[in-house]
Amino acid sequence: MIRNKIVAAVAIVGVACLIFFTIIYPPRRGELLRLKNEYTELEKEMDIARKNLKGFTVLQTEYDSLITIWEEIKLLLPEEKDIPNLLKDIAMVGRQCGVEILQFKPQNPVPQILYAEIPINFSLRGSYHQLGRFLSEIANLPRLLKVRQLVLSSYRKNGAENVTLQASFVLLVYTLTEDTIQVTEK
Repeated sequence: MIRNKIVAAVAIVGVACLIFFTIIYPPRRGELLRLKNEYTELEKEMDIARKNLKGFTVLQTEYDSLITIWEEIKLLLPEEKDIPNLLKDIAMVGRQCGVEILQFKPQNPVPQILYAEIPINFSLRGSYHQLGRFLSEIANLPRLLKVRQLVLSSYRKNGAENVTLQASFVLLVYTLTEDTIQVTEK
């Protein structure tokens, strides 16, 4: 009797295994393989995304740094419409330094690739120290400027005891071009 029960139990388990491995498991096995392959592909995509995210973080930091540098450059290279303000600042510096500005004459802009140079011819008078201080002060203005073709000569007013200097030079003022401004604002 026990033997029959054992045989019946084994037969039931055998039939159950036979039904499972022939009817239930094969379709599930295909689905399981498909899901494993899909999981592997998604893991590969996730690894690529993680690597790209690290690269993006580096690029974002670099971009932010470049934007900061660009903002500083825009302060040094303002637009052409700011030239009158610059001339006012230079005139104010001249008064503070005690030089007499005889003439300043802006010339036509000379376009470059990303910027333009605007030459301004200056002629002024003052003592050696006043001229030196004036040139130093305009060099310290928050603009990118360059003095070229500096010519100094002595000057004495009729009847004056002190000899003063007369200076003429070309002041190059650098400005951003419209093309550069439009490209960077996009």
